[in-house]
Parts: sequence; structure tokens; C-alpha cells
Amino acid sequence: MSQIDLQDIWLQAVAHFEREELPEAEALCIKLVERAPERPLAYTMLSRICHAVGLTREATFNAFSASQRCANESAEDILVVATTLLEVNEQQLAHAVLGFIDPANAANADYLLDLGRLYSVLEDQGNALRCIRAARASGRDGAFIAHMESIVLSFLGPIDASIAACEESVAKAPGYGHAHWSCAQYGRKDGAHARIARMQAALQGPDVDVDDTTYLNYGLFKEFDTLGETDQAWNALMAGAQARRSVTEHDAAQETAAYDALIEATSDCFFDICGNVPRDATPVFVVGMPRTGTTLLERILGNHPQIKTCGELNDFRQQMQWANNQRLSLNLDPGIGDFVARLDPHIVGNRYLIKTRWIAEGNALYVDKHPMNFQWCGAILKAIPHAKIIHLRRHPLDSCFSNLKELFAHKYYPYSYALDELATHYRNYARLMRHWHAIAPGRILDVRYEDLVSNPELQARRVQDYLGLPSVEGVTDILANKTVTTTASTLQLRQPIHTRNVGGWRRYAAGMAPVAERLVDLISDYESDLALAAA
Repeated sequence: MSQIDLQDIWLQAVAHFEREELPEAEALCIKLVERAPERPLAYTMLSRICHAVGLTREATFNAFSASQRCANESAEDILVVATTLLEVNEQQLAHAVLGFIDPANAANADYLLDLGRLYSVLEDQGNALRCIRAARASGRDGAFIAHMESIVLSFLGPIDASIAACEESVAKAPGYGHAHWSCAQYGRKDGAHARIARMQAALQGPDVDVDDTTYLNYGLFKEFDTLGETDQAWNALMAGAQARRSVTEHDAAQETAAYDALIEATSDCFFDICGNVPRDATPVFVVGMPRTGTTLLERILGNHPQIKTCGELNDFRQQMQWANNQRLSLNLDPGIGDFVARLDPHIVGNRYLIKTRWIAEGNALYVDKHPMNFQWCGAILKAIPHAKIIHLRRHPLDSCFSNLKELFAHKYYPYSYALDELATHYRNYARLMRHWHAIAPGRILDVRYEDLVSNPELQARRVQDYLGLPSVEGVTDILANKTVTTTASTLQLRQPIHTRNVGGWRRYAAGMAPVAERLVDLISDYESDLALAAA
């Protein structure tokens, strides 16, 4: 069969897939595999089809098959393969196949931007920056690529260069909301009024969409907040949150039912059968709600010579999906109880340790800092009995406010854009953590954010004792830790540990009143614990 015929079949398969006619797309992909087994794209579509219907093992197998056929393929096709590998969390393979693309080859100039974006997603910011700058040097320029350069530079550390690139992006596209938001994140008072004026003007533009509206309002919040103009800041925050909530799927009642099911499925006998796994490496899971100090603790841990920090990994969730051959939605549903109850702990534990070995780089202790792993504390301890879990706690209203004011990536933390849903989520999170402590007493170490920032040396010693490590002086000097971080805390980590964010919600107490009313008992309990610890 000629290349023209194969291309025609491929285009038909793409058309069926885009119309969600999956059986027809699958049949054509199988025909392509039979006729041209050495080409990767049919395998990528088979992977995406399996992913769409929830067959995690088959999706992973087909993505792996595609990865083995990349050596002589075009940059365009290799990017498709790498993206498919990311969908099934095969990050090591995704990074490896990107290595087949030569950024210096002029024939690849049109693909450098996408290549840089994928390198950034894979936490390889050095290669990301090289690709972005090569794309700009080749004439592929504009507001989007200037903004991408700014983001990568903010991860790597040259803040002045990051600001300059961000301002360039706004100059090239005055209505580009995301770039305006990024410009606001640096917390500069100089020029704040001018940046506010241009964002307000952009909101009146004829082509402003929901995404731009969201970013512009969150940017206005940040600028007004920096200037101490609380009322204007709160109004902008509510406008931005409402815009994002209008395009975000979240069902608070379903979330509550899911947490009910998860608790019911993990009773006292949950640990009767645990994973039989090697113990030559110990993962340390840092969990909690986002924006509660998890990244700060990770930076402290990363200063210890016996610990490797690995960022926010999705591997535990992925290996649960693989073990059950069932895809989990980002928003849990009540079926999560059955899902967790039928997990094979041996498969999950062994696959997690194998899949994270490359990023642990042979270290005996390594940190997996994905906040949402708090949902899986029971499954983690069942699958990897020697794992360590450190749980960051923070005052309920500071926790909720820090989530509310952060504009997360689309589809992530969807509870954070409405006050009632935010309060419901905090209550669900708190009761789930109480449950994990009840069924696994003494196995999870709680660290309060307030204690961590007010007495970091003492808390660092507590954590090192829990991990069975000798205490090392200087681990709390987070400025000495030059590891790149890509979390929402990346800019805050450019300064020493401080207590300025303790009680940050109080400036917005009037707006936060509906949350406080829903969490009054949890607030009282937390404040009592803080007072007792201080006595």
C-alpha cells in the first residue's frame, strides 16, 4: 500500500476520532498497524482511544509501542508520541523520545515552540528555554512565545529577564489576559497603578473571552492586594473566580459522597494484606491542601544530603489506574470506594517504586510532593508499608483563602472558585485526614505551617527524626537550595522563611465570612491546638 493510501486511512481515522466515533477510528488504526507496523502514529491513536474509554493498561502499552518507533520519524510525529506518553504518565519515555528531535535542524523550526513547551512540562526547563529562544531566533515570535519564555525564566530564577519577557508579551498583545496576570505575580508596587489601568482597559476590549476575563481579574486582585486596596482586590477576585467557575466542572455533593465511599472502603482491616515490596528506597510523600507549605517543606528536605526531591509526581495515582485497568477522573465519584477496595497492593507498590526509580537517581530517600496524594494515604501505606507521609496543616481560613486567591491550571482544584464549595472541600479533606490517622496511628507526621515558619529549625528536626535521619544544620536555608521548582510558590521561594502569610485571610475577613461560618468547629479546634502548642 502506498504512502498516499496510508495517509488517506490516517486522515479518516483522525476524522472519526474527532467525532468521537471510536470503534471506527480503532478499526482504521488496526489496519494501519497491519500495513505499516513500523510507524508510530496509529499506536498513539490506539492509546488515546483506550485512554478515552478508561483502559489504562492498553493505553500504556500502545503509547509504549509508539515510543519504540520514533528514531526516524519527523519532529511533528515525535511530538504526538511524547504527548501521548504524557497522557499515561510515562514521563521518562516522553523525555527520551524528545531527544530524537534536533532543535538546531532548520527543518524543525516550526516545532521548536511545542518542543519547548513539552520540555517545560517535563521539568527540563534548561532545554525548554533553549528551544524557545531558538524558535524566537528563527523568526517564530509573538506574544505567546514571549510569555512562555517569561514563565520558564521565572522557574529558572533570573527574575528581571522574566519580567522583561512578560512585559514584551503584553506589549505585543494588549488583550492577552494570561500575560497580564503573570506580570502581576511579581508583587511589585512600582508601576502597579499603570498595570491596573491597562488591565481594566483590556477588560473592555471587544474580543475578551472567559479565559482573558479570568486572568485579568486575578491579575487585578494581585495588584490591588499588593497595594493594600482590599475592597477592590476582593471584588476583582470574586469576578475572576466567578468567570473560572463558569467553565469548570465540579459537584460538591458528589465529592462528599466520594469521600464517604473512600472512608467506608478503608476500614480498620484495610491493612490486613499489604504490598510485598523492596525496601532499598523509601518514598517520602508530602501531602496536604495546595498552598499550605508543602513546597516550603520540600525545599527544606531538599537541603538534606540524603534526600532527593522529585517535585509533584502523578505516579501513585497512575499505578492505581494501571493495577485496576481503570482511569480515574480528576473529580472523584462515589465509585472510588470500590476502586480502592479492589487494588492489588503488590502491583501498585512495586510498580510505583520501579516507575520512580529513574527520578530518585538511586537515593534511598526521595520526596514525592503532590498535595492531592492526601486522598491516597491509606492506599500508599497499604501498597508501600515503609513509605513515609508528612502532612502539612494550616489554619482552615488561611488554607481556604490561599486556594481561593490562586488561579490554578484548568481542571485542577475545581472546588476553589466558589466559597461554599471551598468550605465543603476543606471539611472533606479534614475528615479524610482524621480517618487516615485513625486507621494508621503514628504513621503520618503532621506539621503545622504556622510552626514551620515560626520555628523552622525545630520542625526540621522533628521531620528528620521521623525519617530516621541525623539532623543536619542549615537545612532551613531555603535560599541555598537551587533546585528548580515549577509550583505556584516559585516566586515566594526567592526569599527567606517568614511569617507574613500567617493570618493573611484576616484582611479579607468580611468576604471570607461565609467560609468561616461553615467551618466554625474546625477553626475552633485548630486555634485551640495552636494555643496549646504555644503555651
